[in-house]
Amino acid sequence: MSEMRTTTVNGERIDYVLTRKRMRNMRMRVTAQCMVTVSCPIYTAISDVENFIAKHILWIKESQAKIRADATNKERYEYMTGESFLYLGEKLTLMAYEGDKKEVIQRGGYIFMTIADLWDFEDKRALLDKWYKQQAESVFAERFYSLIDKHKDLFPDSYTLKIKKGVSTWGKCAVYQKVVTLNFNLIYAPIELIDSVILHELCHFYHINHDKNFYDMLYSLDSLYKQHSKALGRKYIDYTHYGD
Repeated sequence: MSEMRTTTVNGERIDYVLTRKRMRNMRMRVTAQCMVTVSCPIYTAISDVENFIAKHILWIKESQAKIRADATNKERYEYMTGESFLYLGEKLTLMAYEGDKKEVIQRGGYIFMTIADLWDFEDKRALLDKWYKQQAESVFAERFYSLIDKHKDLFPDSYTLKIKKGVSTWGKCAVYQKVVTLNFNLIYAPIELIDSVILHELCHFYHINHDKNFYDMLYSLDSLYKQHSKALGRKYIDYTHYGD
């Protein structure tokens, strides 16, 4: 069981994640996001945990300073309680627990992950990646077919949606095949930006080139297209929870 806790050392607030498990000795680490995590035997008193943190405060500060000073360090994840992950434009806080059933559930501002071994980095990464894929398939399909239905007078045909990772564009339209491909990374962006990309690609069924007629049609469907396009920028296309 993991929980977020706070202690004070030399007048300074220290936030940390405490995980109780079957083990003999306490151990502590500082994640790549500078989060302090402590694992301890199940029945360890909170006072002992906080004394342990106070005893190692210099090491904590030095570790955090080294991480922040490393200019080449990308935001990397260890999939521990307290880390934040982008989903539909919001930062969600991960709550990781040990349990027999592997699952990921999102409620409110949290992602609840249950995993057999909290220290198995690859297993946690694979589980969260599977969840993101499931969400992308569900969310993109709902938005894609909902917008087609909303504008069925313009798009009466049957269209196919595909999702692709590792591409440099937000969307692609195969006009003659009636296929729209969306960038997987849109799952990190707000719904209105996902809709904007979908509408952009749908307009290509009428206008292949980005000419005046194309933009006239696009702005009639998405009056805030310019703002939406600017908001996408590189923030979401470069984002990855892999930290590679």
